[in-house]
Amino acid sequence: MRVVVLGAPRPLHLNRWKDCLTEGGTELGWDMLHLPARDIPAEEVVAACRGADLLIWARTHGHNPTGDIPRMLCAIEDNGTATVGLHLDLYWGIRGREPQIGMDPWWSCQWVFTADGGHQAEFLARGVNHRWLPPPLGRRWLGRSKPDRRRFPGRAVFVGSYVPGIHGQHRADLLTWAQRQYSYRFQQYGRSRPVWGADLGTLYASAEVVLGDSAPAARYWSDRMVCTLGRGGLLAHPRTEGMTELGLTDDVMLTYERGDFRGLGERIDALTAARRRELTDAAITLVEERHLWEHRLRDIQREVFGCG
Repeated sequence: MRVVVLGAPRPLHLNRWKDCLTEGGTELGWDMLHLPARDIPAEEVVAACRGADLLIWARTHGHNPTGDIPRMLCAIEDNGTATVGLHLDLYWGIRGREPQIGMDPWWSCQWVFTADGGHQAEFLARGVNHRWLPPPLGRRWLGRSKPDRRRFPGRAVFVGSYVPGIHGQHRADLLTWAQRQYSYRFQQYGRSRPVWGADLGTLYASAEVVLGDSAPAARYWSDRMVCTLGRGGLLAHPRTEGMTELGLTDDVMLTYERGDFRGLGERIDALTAARRRELTDAAITLVEERHLWEHRLRDIQREVFGCG
């Protein structure tokens, strides 16, 4: 397979899931070329795709080629290269995103894969050939890191931002509960305290529990899920339709009903060191076996080419 990724190359200390995607293809033995989408001439993308089997446009909002993008995609497809749009966002139910579905040329790729898996009929009604892609982890981040509790002293941590129009009231309530429950032993990292790269693995290894949350929607969760589980963090996350069939159960994490913070607190307090180790070992194994970028790229290959 020869694949061109239209994405956003970034160094190791930043959020770089497009690079993890590209590295996943390399792990499969594919010939991967990662190009930055922002302001690249459309003609340059067409030229790079000549002879390629697949273009994956791994979207970053606001990062677009210059020139006639619909014509670019048509030219790539006319030359025999399949086109796939890919992103890890939730779209339906988000006021700033839902009206744009099907409007931007990115949606006109022959296939579109997103983490928004509970709205297949709605995507179809907008003319989008959509498939569900639960977020995976890059293999380079798989495994347990050495803890450093001097740098990351929180017993309970939350990694992520809070945007009311996206995340809803549950995240606000979760953060308020955690602050009251754990006081100074709760630490939040995110937009004003970013942690990425190797440091994120150290953070997860240092915390007793990582409080998880995603915008409420069926068959949707953020990549926080696999980023925590695959690095050996103990994740607590609201139960969401679609998790069980992918192995995301109480065998690898703590699941709880949205809003049941009392029950969550009791489960955290009842944890033993041995049980925590059992859960996190099982979580690393699950991600290695089912939730790396190699697995999702094989899914795309099967969907697009009928093989893999």
